[in-house]
Amino acid sequence: MPRYDQHFLRSEGYIRKIIAAVLPQEGETLLEIGPGRGALTQFLLELPFPYIGVEIDPRCLSYLHRLSKADKARWIQGDFLKTPLPTDPLYIVSNLPYSITGPALFRILGHRFWIREGVLMLQAEVAQRLYARVGERTYGRISVLFQSIYRVKRLFRVPPGAFLPPPKIWSEVVVFSRAPHLPLESWDSFADFVKQAFRQPRQTLGRNLRDYGMPPSWRHRRPHELSIGELVDLWRSVQSNQETSRTANPD
Repeated sequence: MPRYDQHFLRSEGYIRKIIAAVLPQEGETLLEIGPGRGALTQFLLELPFPYIGVEIDPRCLSYLHRLSKADKARWIQGDFLKTPLPTDPLYIVSNLPYSITGPALFRILGHRFWIREGVLMLQAEVAQRLYARVGERTYGRISVLFQSIYRVKRLFRVPPGAFLPPPKIWSEVVVFSRAPHLPLESWDSFADFVKQAFRQPRQTLGRNLRDYGMPPSWRHRRPHELSIGELVDLWRSVQSNQETSRTANPD
């Protein structure tokens, strides 16, 4: 039984397809989350870019140190969710461990000023939520929050047999590229708003956002019915109304 929910990619064909999708720009550093036994790492180290590998398992780290060009890398033994990330332009690559997928996506969003793009392999169900559009069954809070900052494109599916040990579910590979719908510095406020809007997804916005001073025309709609652009517009409208109210009624 692998530790740390590890499923190591072993299919050379899929490894090469992932590497072909990795397109960092000049000045960016490759940051690999959970390099494991180095299936992707051995090829990432061949690219003409600085490389950082964050690996929690000391046994894997010992193996990684023996890779060709391992001396080029900066190795960090630790949990990606807790490891301080550099404030330099980063390009993310990862076969994300299933158990940390959600928190890792929010960690990427939290470092959005420095992460322009990346290639992720993750369980198919989560990948589908990342790139879902309004009106689709998988569209929800994570769709809105991630796509409010990043454009997400599905590349291909990966079967369980491509891993050792094989998981019980399929995976998908996606590429995400920064294309924000709002200023990066405003995302935290928007994220709080979206969290409340989707608090009870089948309830109306008027109920979920009762403390936000909702414009009447929006009150009977439900959050999953609104596109990202509409949610951004609604958030801006609410922000403007609250600012007007504070100006009219100063403490």
